[in-house]
Formats: sequence, C-alpha cells, structure tokens
Amino acid sequence: MTILEGSSRRSATPVSSSGDLLTVEQAADYLNITEHFVRRLIRERRIPFLKVGRLVRLRRTDIDEYLASRLVPAVRR
Repeated sequence: MTILEGSSRRSATPVSSSGDLLTVEQAADYLNITEHFVRRLIRERRIPFLKVGRLVRLRRTDIDEYLASRLVPAVRR
C-alpha cells in the first residue's frame, strides 16, 4: 500500500448545518475562491477564524456574515 492509497482527505466530509466548522479547503469551495485567498483573508484578519491546535477552522456563520458585510446594493435608475 502506498501513502496515497492509505490517505483519506477529511475535507471531503460533508458539512451539514450552518454552525459547522470548515477547513480552509471547504471554505474556499463554499466561497468559490482559492485556498490561497482564504489564507490571505485569515492572515490579514479580514475574516474570523478558530485555531484548534495548529489547525485553522472557519465557522460557516462567520463566512456568511463576512459575505453579507461585502454586499454592494444595486443602484436603481
């Protein structure tokens, strides 16, 4: 068995409710952006995150609030 055969990606686990913790990869998929950009948002403290040991997790509700704060309203003419 090779290393790749024995490895499993935890990020493939489905996230069920809005209060769940997301990995950086899951957050990137949710936002449809790159993992690099999610890490940049974290590094610049532009989005709330949790540290679990040395792991970084993001709450889906925090991501939704971040998105809502970035909403640009339409202009009616």
